[in-house]
Amino acid sequence: MSGLTVAVIGGGRWARALAGFLLHNQRRAPDRITKVLHYRPPRELVRAQEDNRSEPDAAPLDVAVAAGEVPDVSAVDSAQQAERRQVTSINVSELGQADVIFLAVPAPSVRKVLRLAAPHLHGAQSLIHAIGSVIPACEEHPHTTLISHAVGEETPIRKVGGLAGPALAPDLEEFAPAALVCGSRFDEVGTQAIQVLSGHSLLVYTTRDLIGVELSRAGSSVIALAAGVANILDLGTPARAILITRGAAELARIAVKLGAEERTFFGLAGVGEFVAATERRGSADFELGRLLGQRVPLAEAQKQVGRVCDGPSMVREAHLLGHKFHVRTSIVSALYQLLHGKFDTKDALMALLSTDIHNEHE
Repeated sequence: MSGLTVAVIGGGRWARALAGFLLHNQRRAPDRITKVLHYRPPRELVRAQEDNRSEPDAAPLDVAVAAGEVPDVSAVDSAQQAERRQVTSINVSELGQADVIFLAVPAPSVRKVLRLAAPHLHGAQSLIHAIGSVIPACEEHPHTTLISHAVGEETPIRKVGGLAGPALAPDLEEFAPAALVCGSRFDEVGTQAIQVLSGHSLLVYTTRDLIGVELSRAGSSVIALAAGVANILDLGTPARAILITRGAAELARIAVKLGAEERTFFGLAGVGEFVAATERRGSADFELGRLLGQRVPLAEAQKQVGRVCDGPSMVREAHLLGHKFHVRTSIVSALYQLLHGKFDTKDALMALLSTDIHNEHE
């Protein structure tokens, strides 16, 4: 096994936590990682998302996720902060040195960042993204785009992977037990993810279901939002369990139409990430849901959270995809109505937890 040079692209909390964790692994096993590089894209590429605090990463990936981007106020000790600062900061032109690149930037900025980096990238590299969203439709690209598809469209890199699973930025910072699933059509990418990420506190699994992993991570923000609404009304653990399991089934129905494997949503990448995302610790969309449950207007709620909130945009995308594919989406539809002011909190909650279908496998 030869050592790999690893680069992280992104400037938010998830990117910083990931870079710090990789550096920690390099020091523990220098034969696995030869160098850790960190490229922070120019502020103007992500400023609109940062200023509105609507970028991703808390991941749960995000992943993440998640995947979220938050101010640098993490409660880690000074030694860990010092470790992160020792990651080698680079210019975009130096990205060609990396064998493996981890992408952790706001979804709306992905294409801009990739276009800036593309002249310095090459086909021998692998790219693994940890972004808890899809790229929303725009005038130039009128359809929802998966991050992996954008990488293929904008760069010469073809070996692409995605991360999802129960691992939040604080878990990486504190070396708490966590797990990630790397999805990729290339076995080499999964092997590289295991080589550089696995350690005493992080389990890494692999699957060839890249689309399932990407959409599981993206869907976690939807479930977190719903769980936040339920939490503010103090409905307890059963309501959370219903939202996680039925939400996984609902999102899986959409994802299968896009080429994903249903079973991915009932493993670590799906239910595993949803459990982590619906905890108060570290989930911006969960906090947003709590505020919406208190009837705080969406714009004001996002401002109060002050962190990345992918939930509203992902609810919209899932709602549109559900209609496109004629897929029943009870939870997504209820959230969509709530976000557009067509339900009050009580009605929205009843819609989230009700159904006229009583066969669990439908």
